[in-house]
Parts: sequence; structure tokens; C-alpha cells
Amino acid sequence: MKKFNMKTRLQWGWFKAALLGTAIGILIAPTAGEIIGASGEKKDNTENYISTMLSSISFGSKVKVMINGDVVALAGSKEAGEEAFQNARLAYNAKGVQILDIDVTYEEVDKEKDAETIKGMHLLRNEKLAEAVLDSFDKYAEADKELAYTMRIDDYTVTIDSMEDLVSVLEKAQGAYDTEDVFKVGLKPTASRNVTMYEVDVTKKEAKDIEAGAEQGSTQTPASQSVSTEMPGSEAGTQAGTEAQTEDTGSTTESPGEPGTQTEPPSEEGQIFPIEKNKRVLLTGAEASTEGETSSEGGAGDTQASTEGEPAGEGTQAPAEGENAGEGTQTPEEDEAATPPSEMLPQAADDGIKYVGFSETIQVMETYVNKEQIKDKDTAYSEMTAKNAEADIYVVERGDCLSIIAEKTNMSVEEIKELNPSIESDDNLFYDDRLNITVPTAAVQVLVEKQETYQENYNEEVVYQDDDSMYIGETEVVQEGTPGSHIVTDLVTYKDDMECDREQLQETVEVAAVAQIVKRGTKSKPTYMFPVTNWNVTSNFGYRWGRLHAGTDVGVPTGTTVRASRAGQVITAGWLGGYGNCVIIDHGDGVCTRYGHLSEVTVSVGQYVDQGQQVALSGNTGRSTGPHLHFEIRINGEAVDPTPYLYQTQ
Repeated sequence: MKKFNMKTRLQWGWFKAALLGTAIGILIAPTAGEIIGASGEKKDNTENYISTMLSSISFGSKVKVMINGDVVALAGSKEAGEEAFQNARLAYNAKGVQILDIDVTYEEVDKEKDAETIKGMHLLRNEKLAEAVLDSFDKYAEADKELAYTMRIDDYTVTIDSMEDLVSVLEKAQGAYDTEDVFKVGLKPTASRNVTMYEVDVTKKEAKDIEAGAEQGSTQTPASQSVSTEMPGSEAGTQAGTEAQTEDTGSTTESPGEPGTQTEPPSEEGQIFPIEKNKRVLLTGAEASTEGETSSEGGAGDTQASTEGEPAGEGTQAPAEGENAGEGTQTPEEDEAATPPSEMLPQAADDGIKYVGFSETIQVMETYVNKEQIKDKDTAYSEMTAKNAEADIYVVERGDCLSIIAEKTNMSVEEIKELNPSIESDDNLFYDDRLNITVPTAAVQVLVEKQETYQENYNEEVVYQDDDSMYIGETEVVQEGTPGSHIVTDLVTYKDDMECDREQLQETVEVAAVAQIVKRGTKSKPTYMFPVTNWNVTSNFGYRWGRLHAGTDVGVPTGTTVRASRAGQVITAGWLGGYGNCVIIDHGDGVCTRYGHLSEVTVSVGQYVDQGQQVALSGNTGRSTGPHLHFEIRINGEAVDPTPYLYQTQ
């Protein structure tokens, strides 16, 4: 038995030794292979599948390392994957910074859902994991991408190949309104100091830069000069238009196709008048005469775009003899066309454009994009300034009707009705209603702040005087109002050509308006309650049998309580001819109430009674054919139908 045990022990010992040797061999084989390879001997580059298999053994969860949604390796944890990616990125940039368009994510493996995706993949660690990530980079290299500049305005983006072209596009949009080239467009770093991102910044040029620009502009063709003459009320525009005239002719230039036509803009310094919406000259001059051309009709010249409602002729040339003096000129009686506008409206000396920038924050970012994403500056400008219909809300103002709203919003009446199904006609419009409208809006909107001075009539607000001798709702005009005249200077803000804000800066009253004074009653209107509980009318007020029945008869049993319809003083309490027993109450404002055919009177003459207080019991006395109450209301002695008074609620 002992021999058998000894033999078994020896066999078991040999088995354990063999197993230990095999394990040691497996562990040292890769290192030995590397040492052999390093010494110049032949190295077997075949992957050590056993080592890989053993290293892939994991008793925990596995994490997918994904680049742009593709699984490129399996890691033991998210931290291991992040470390491997950083090492791979450093190795990839070892030969110089290279652009990669990649999005790296890490997700835990779902054995059931990811079975097909990770089939054949093993868990990698350290260098092996970094190598697998590095090998995947070539697939995502951006060798075909270029450095460009993306401009973002809210949700709108456009990419241009150079910073110079981007700025020139913005200058072109802004310059359409900055006709005197007073402001410059630039870029500034954002507050975060991120050097790859900028914000568009518009600042006023130095005086020397403005003068240099003006000198350069004086050499331009008449067609290009005419843009600066299209700004009614702009002091800067007037000055520039004057400088643009040729020196040898003094005040006129020959425009192509119209020899001898004046192109000098009218001296409109201080001559900005109220302009009706949608009829004014656009800030860019888009509705004015064609560039390089002027109109000779009515002697208006460059002012043909002046709108209805402006005082005629102020700031314009006097019409030639025989021409129509009605458009753009003062009447002959006033003869003020030759008076300098600044003398008529002296506070307008500083009128004109104060700022031309952009209404929204514009950000610019350096980015690498495919060539097809880059747009040339002309295409970018067209897209940025194209106006598309955007939803908006219009608040109905006093005096609005559908046609007026359509004119204000540049829509048709049918379009407004289509967007607002509940609006069928003007009868459906009410003050302060909200209407759905569409507004043509460009991605880039130019913000213009402009000082405008105008002269207009105005009215003072009505002055009300409370009068407790008059009932609520009653009014009496004590003094008629008269309009006045004042000169107003406003700072007006436009988005493109649409006014969006107006702030009054100064007001000079020429002729003070006189306010209308109106008395209005504050006394509550009297109420009249039913004198009996059950109001069963047997005979109404009116003529019958050729005579007036001066009250209303109510059928009630004898002995029914009769109450005062309104508070007052009893002036009759007893027998009164055909009324039988009768009570008359004087209410102090020329109104009396009568209660006839009573069986019993419970008040006395001179007594004051409250509304609802018992004054009698109903009966069948006097000229009566049965038990009932005869009730009257008399105003200044004249009987009126009491029914409307009994039913009134105030």
C-alpha cells in the first residue's frame, strides 16, 4: 500500500513540474523572441495568439472605443481607452500636426447587441490598444480638407476660404447703408480669448481715414456717386453728394442719357419730415431713381422719391417757370424754397446716420472643411442678403384696417386673411389684436441708427375734470382743443429698411397746443328695484281707450308688501283721486315714483325711506277693477315707461 502511494506521489510531482514549466515558457516566450530579434537573429513576426488570447481574458465589462461611430478597439475601461487615444494622437502628430475629423466615444459592450460588431475582436491593453487606435487614424485623415472661416449668425452659417473675403462680404452688406464710408468692419477676439474664434465689430473710422475715403470717392463715376445722394435727411449724404460734383461745372454734372440734368442732391440738412411707412425712400436708396439718372418731372430732381405727407418743397430746388410746382416744392405764396433748411429747423444741424452695424452677433471660426463646403464671396453675399419670409406678429393699432395693415407689412389683404382665418373683414379687427404676418428677413440684417428732425402738428391729451353732479358716462366739453406745432428730433433705429425703434431726443414747441377740457360724471346712476316681489304685468305703459295709461299695472293680491323702488323723501301719503290710497316719493333729481290703489299706507309725508323699505300694502282702492299695484316713474313731471328703468343694471 505504501509503495503504491509513493508511486502515485512521484507521478503527481512530475505532472506538476511539467505544468509549471509550460506556463513559464508561455510567459517568457514573447520576451525571448524580442531579445532574439534585437540581436539580429530571425524573429517570427506571426502574432502570438496564445499571448493575445490570455491577455484578452477579462472577468469584468469591456468598453468599445469608437471613432465616428465605428468600433476600432476593445478596452478594459473608459479610462484605458482615453489614455490609449491620447498616446495614439501624440504618435500620429510625431511627424507634424495633422488634421483629423474625428469624434471619439466610449460605450460599454452589450454582449447580445454587439455580438456581430465585435466578432473576432479581443480585449487589448496598453501598447496594443494604442496601436489599434493609431492604425484607425489613417481612415479619418483630412488630407482633402482646407483651412477656411465659418461665419455664424444664429442658426445660419456660411464658410468662406479667406478672412479677407469674409470681411469684404460683410463690408459690402454694411456699405449699402454706410454710403459715406464712415464705419469700418473688423474682427475682435471673443471674451473667452479663444484665438480661433472672433466676433464682428463695427467701429467709426478716424477722421483722416474718412477724408481719404472721400478723396478717393471723388474720382468715381457719377453712377457710383449717386448712391450717397439717396439718403433723405442725412447730413453726411448731402455733403458727400455735393463733393461728388465736378469742380468745373460748379453745381451740375452731365448724367448719361440726360444732358444738363442736375444731379446735385437737394440741401436737406435738417429737413427730415414724417414719412409714411412703406412709402419712404429706403436707406439704401432702393426705391429712388436709377443710379446715374435723375428725374426732371415736376422739377423734383433727385427728390422724386419724397413721400406723400411731407411739406412740399422744403429742401428742393425752385421749379422752373411753367413746371408743376406741386411736387417737391413749396407753394408760391409761402415761397420758402430758397430758405436754407438749417434756418427753418436749426436743431437738425447734427442729423444723419450715427451708426451702421449688424443687428445680430456674428461669430467667425477657423475650421477645416471639404472644398465643396467653401463658397465664393459673391455666392455668400447673395445667400446672406436674400430675404425669406419669416413668421411674425402684428399688433393692431387704433385706426387700423386690413388695407392699412397690408400696406404696413408689405402683404396683401388676402395673405393676411389666409394667415388669420378668424379675420374675414374689418369688422373682426379690434384694438390690440395679434395678427400672424410674414416679414421678409435676411440672414444678415444691417442695423442703422439715424438722427432725424421733422416738423409736425400735434395735439395735447384731453384733460378730464370729474364732476359729481353728473352721472357716470355723461360728458360735457368745457373747452375745445386746438393743435400746435413742434420740431422733434428722434434717434430712429432701422433693421435694413424697416423701422424698429424710435427715441425722442429733443422737442422744440413752435405753437403750443391747447388741450380739450371735458367734464365727466362720477355719480353712480340710480337703480330702480321692483316694488313687489312677483312682477306679473297686467297692463303696460301706453295709450289705451284714447288716453295715456301713465304707469304699469302689476297683478298682486291685496295686502302684498310694496317697497320703495329707490331711496327718497315721501311727498304724498294718502288718498289721491283715481289713484286711491297713493304714495309718491321724490328722489331729489327731478324723478318721482308713484304707488297707487293701496289698501294701506305705512309711511308719512316728509319721511325719508331707503331703497327696498316698505311704504304700503297693495289693494283695490280708487278707480280700480281688481286688486293690483299701479306703479309710475315721472321725470320732471312727465310720466315715462318704468320698465327700462327697472331692468337697468347700473
